Amino acid sequence: MSRHWLLLFIFSPGLLFSQSKGNNTTYGKINVNKKELKIYSQAYIHYPQVFRDFDRKAKFDTTSFEERFLDTTFANTIKIDSDYRDSRVYETLALNTREGLKEEIWFVFKKNDGYASLLTRKNPEINAFIGMAWIYKGALTVKGFEEKFIYYKRKYFLKRKIRRQWTDFRIYYNNSTQSFTLQLKNINGFIEIEAYPRYNAISRDIKESQERYVKNNAKYLKYLKRRKTKFDKNVTKRKNIFYKSIKEYDDNLWKSFQKNYMTEEERELSRDEWLVYYDKVIANERKAMGNASPSLGNIIRSIRIDDYKILAPNAFRSPNDSTTIKTLYQNKKEEKLAITNILMIDVEAKRYKKYVGSKGIKVIKIDDPENTNNVMVVWLRNGNIGFLTQTDLRNLIVNKNGQVLITLNIINKKFASVQTLRDQLNF
Repeated sequence: MSRHWLLLFIFSPGLLFSQSKGNNTTYGKINVNKKELKIYSQAYIHYPQVFRDFDRKAKFDTTSFEERFLDTTFANTIKIDSDYRDSRVYETLALNTREGLKEEIWFVFKKNDGYASLLTRKNPEINAFIGMAWIYKGALTVKGFEEKFIYYKRKYFLKRKIRRQWTDFRIYYNNSTQSFTLQLKNINGFIEIEAYPRYNAISRDIKESQERYVKNNAKYLKYLKRRKTKFDKNVTKRKNIFYKSIKEYDDNLWKSFQKNYMTEEERELSRDEWLVYYDKVIANERKAMGNASPSLGNIIRSIRIDDYKILAPNAFRSPNDSTTIKTLYQNKKEEKLAITNILMIDVEAKRYKKYVGSKGIKVIKIDDPENTNNVMVVWLRNGNIGFLTQTDLRNLIVNKNGQVLITLNIINKKFASVQTLRDQLNF
């Protein structure tokens, strides 16, 4: 290997942190090999809840100007609300017939208080044909044209008409026929009209209008391109602002997640490395939990994986027995112990109950475990683990005042794991 490639290997990103030996891959102090995999904290339990809704809602509509025209769920460039009762409120364009030469159907884009401002503001490209009307090329009669393009239907009993409205349009020029295709759009789809424009004044010859078609079309496309460019540019700008703010929020959320849930070993990992570790833990949770340190949270999670259920207060008691006992704890040297938490685990019924202690010497009331199938796991203030087997619990000697001094078997936290403790107590 040349010196150049040797340096590249040493300083490649990621290789400074992760190491591989055969199938044994480590990230810092964390080994993700299945045999050595262990759970360091309960962070993997909280990750889906912390990030689920945020990921799902962090979306931005990047649909381009032209894509919005091709999609009937958009009116002009506005998304039609699927829950809106009358989606026709988004249809802001309409046509109207007007007087012209005999045996010709003349029409224009309708202009009045209800439509003119919207048509001009939202579709300024139509101004390329200002001063002109459109002449229909087709086989429809005036009545047929109006029923297809101008009105939904006639309501004679109300003596009024329901106007047919459109959400957008495009105009395409055919130089060989010197005509245009007007493509109209509404929420139901697209429809086309073959037509050509001419000046409103009937006295002006049609050839005078035709000489303007190329320039009219160029002007129309120029206005349309200007609107498209401006819209797509604004989408890009707003998208960048949106995702920048999302990224900043996401970065802060990740840092908070690390601080609140992860151990020091996990916090040393990059996000990508931790997610590799997370995926391995999810795929091999029972094995990974068995290798984990026997903290209260890990023990509870481990037995819950095996369908143990938590019990309500007094659940160990028989219906006719309301006895509790008062307990203090010591080691085999008869030194008193500060107890933070206790689990009583019924290995036959697969149930457990939790008792809370303190960081000092305190009498802790527990349900009398006599004649039960329970084992006891106890957490000392210094993190070490104490335990009693079924036999130990059944042999407790309770004095007449309901008090008992319990001598615990102690396991050093540095040498214990969830699985070794469970194997020791057969649960």
